[in-house]
Amino acid sequence: MRRRIDPDDIRDLVRGCAAADAAARRSFQARYGEDIYNFPVKIYGVPTERAVDFYVYVFERDRIFTRMRTFEGRNGIQFRTFLAYYVLRSLFLEWQRGNRELDTVSLSDHHPGTDEGDSGPGSASEAPGDPPEAGGADGITVIWATLAPEEQLDLKLLSLLEYQLTSADIGLLARLSGRSVADTTAIVVEVEAGLRGRDVKLTRLRDDLDSVWGWIVLRQRELQETSERLRLIGSNLNSATARRLVERRGELEHALAKRMRQREGLLDEIREFKMTTPYKDIARLLNSPVGTVCSRIFRLRQRLEQRRKPAEARP
Repeated sequence: MRRRIDPDDIRDLVRGCAAADAAARRSFQARYGEDIYNFPVKIYGVPTERAVDFYVYVFERDRIFTRMRTFEGRNGIQFRTFLAYYVLRSLFLEWQRGNRELDTVSLSDHHPGTDEGDSGPGSASEAPGDPPEAGGADGITVIWATLAPEEQLDLKLLSLLEYQLTSADIGLLARLSGRSVADTTAIVVEVEAGLRGRDVKLTRLRDDLDSVWGWIVLRQRELQETSERLRLIGSNLNSATARRLVERRGELEHALAKRMRQREGLLDEIREFKMTTPYKDIARLLNSPVGTVCSRIFRLRQRLEQRRKPAEARP
């Protein structure tokens, strides 16, 4: 007979997680999910937009469960200390070395009405709340229909900037959060305003990138023309004209190098920008701990992937 895992016994919980016990893993994520989510932000200063990427990475392929199964509590070490300085630190460095963009829940794949170029539910032929065909992908619509209302709401909250919640969505959110409909609506408006502010910032970054690139193109052309004039002068580099051209070429090369660094910085900011709703805001909307939200979204993502594979396999 299988011994029941005691979630209050941390060594018992660790053994259960290592053995792929679903209840133990849910308990672990509920208890330590927020610590894991906040770790790269608090310790390494990673932008909060990427915290969810790290969260997904540590649970992918059971990485965190494989590493923490060595915990025995020797020398009186606390599990949170072990988790942070041995497990999460190692996983963070590994994640950084990999330097790859991780999938979060892809709303264009899993959530209707958010395809690139779509202006959102307001422009769709379906009424808000009905799952559009997602570019004709019938399998996606079938998967959407299999989700529980709470799961559908989670995906809608992730894409809150593009998706207008219906009155039924607001009612469900109010029930789940234990708030009144009026209070729920007010918080939704606040979160939407924050997301619109992020959208404005992203637009400004893209405008800055366009401006910088335009400047680079003009100066590269001038550098090319300056170099060509110097070539035509030939070996007579001691003339006043040649000296001015050499000086101008140096100025252009220095300025271009500086602008290229600025462009790379803007590209990095844009790459790290995510317009999905931050988990901390979803937690606020649901009146739930961030760790619990991380766990829910992570498990939902796994289920979506499992359901999508059979749908994609069909002709």
